[in-house]
Amino acid sequence: MAYANCKWCGGRGCLGCDGERKKDEAKGVAPGLLFEADRSDPRDMDLLRRFFGMEALEHAFGPEGGGMGEIEHNAAVASFLQAVRKVEPEGKP
Repeated sequence: MAYANCKWCGGRGCLGCDGERKKDEAKGVAPGLLFEADRSDPRDMDLLRRFFGMEALEHAFGPEGGGMGEIEHNAAVASFLQAVRKVEPEGKP
């Protein structure tokens, strides 16, 4: 997964991203995850597919896409929808 503060690629995604993220986390300066899906929750997996699936990635990195900015935006939207769903009372859609 791309890391925005990676000194090697600047957030475009490379083999050094995970190592750079771990170094920053150890220093306490790494940003948190934008979206984390629970694999046992079908609704989380639906969000994952909708915002990070093949079609979303092809659009983000295609000619009309916004690249990593679009991916970050999608992650923020997915996290928001996930948070709203988790605070709704049971029985509500």
